Amino acid sequence: MNCDVLIVGAGPAGSTAARTCASLGLRTILLEEHPEVGCPTHCTGKLSLHGFERFHIPASLIQTTLRAAAFHAPDGTVARVRRAVPDSHVVDRDPFDRFLAQRAADAGADVITGARARTVERVGSGSNRPGRPADRGLLEVRIERRPDPLVITTPLVIDAEGANPILPPQLNISPRRTLVHGLQYELDGVSVDGDTEDAPDLYFGREVAPGFFAWLMPIGSGRGRLGLAVDPRLTNRPPVFYLERLMETHPAVGPRVRGASITRKLAGRIPILGLRRPTYTDGMMVIGDAAGQVKATSGGGIYFSMLAGEIAGQAAARYLGGDVVQARTALADYERQWQAAFGREVRFTTIVRQTVNRLPDRHTNTVIRALATDEGLRRAVEEHGDTQYQSRLFRPALVATVRAGARDLRLAPTVLAAFGAAILSLWSDGAPRTQLSRS
Repeated sequence: MNCDVLIVGAGPAGSTAARTCASLGLRTILLEEHPEVGCPTHCTGKLSLHGFERFHIPASLIQTTLRAAAFHAPDGTVARVRRAVPDSHVVDRDPFDRFLAQRAADAGADVITGARARTVERVGSGSNRPGRPADRGLLEVRIERRPDPLVITTPLVIDAEGANPILPPQLNISPRRTLVHGLQYELDGVSVDGDTEDAPDLYFGREVAPGFFAWLMPIGSGRGRLGLAVDPRLTNRPPVFYLERLMETHPAVGPRVRGASITRKLAGRIPILGLRRPTYTDGMMVIGDAAGQVKATSGGGIYFSMLAGEIAGQAAARYLGGDVVQARTALADYERQWQAAFGREVRFTTIVRQTVNRLPDRHTNTVIRALATDEGLRRAVEEHGDTQYQSRLFRPALVATVRAGARDLRLAPTVLAAFGAAILSLWSDGAPRTQLSRS
């Protein structure tokens, strides 16, 4: 088989790239390793309004709408924030991913399921087709598929394999992997009231979820997704240990899930430290989780993955479009454009994640207590908070925190500790710590 562009992985990134490529007239193949697109799913399905608006996602895919959140400190303090307008919707990733793949197919992409790409190698000169640069190299991708394997030859691969890509290292795109391990139970019979039906609950603490946090995401009709992720550098215990303990012993979680039935269990890994540059090489672009295009604070990456897929698809058309000068710069343009679109958020949230992981629980308690009691700080979060573009909150929150610290001197040590931790995070470039204080 041969094509203009081969896209590996039919998640939001890959399907968006495939739709873009096919709509621009490229012969496009979209590979999905599982027998069915969308199965298994690996995330809570939270997608900001930015994503719904930019990519025209139909309202029929919405399970619930979010406009608030509750932050639970390790010491039990709870801070609640509520925005005047909705911030995000929650979707069921199974039908959501199938919808995106179907849009790619409708645009003309060939979708092949049950096909796992195993190897990629350069195999010679490029096409002499009219309008195509004759010196372009070709890639040969070998694919495991029953009953017979496939071999696809293409001048361009867009890799959207997810958190554990195997093709980019074969072309010397060196990943910098820092993965947290997540586990999520979908529950039926969760206790929900007026304060929780549109607000996820977030639980913090070294004993709750080392290196990350836990969540209870409402999805309507008494159902919810209870999950957490842990950083394996900070604990030898698997996520299931912490999730089962959360259900059994956490004073805020236990009463809400007691008697609920588990309808589905989902596991996955989240990259919280992205690739070093570049995210491309001759004949390949890397997008989505495979490129670490994820907010390290929350693990969210659907919208950024779709943006990257769209940008990569447009770059693919320039790369294959016949203009030799454009072809030479198209892949570099892909990286420049995604960095301009959301690279700041990836860098910012990585620094915040590393900073938070360096702080003992007592500082987490102090921050959440200040959010619960200081009206100015809470108003800053409610008015300027944007879960998609979190850096927009930094300056208003910093000003509000300084003012809160002037009113309550107990906040000052935490501000100084956070500043020092941020400097260390920048200095170490996200290097792991072998031991963290539990105090």
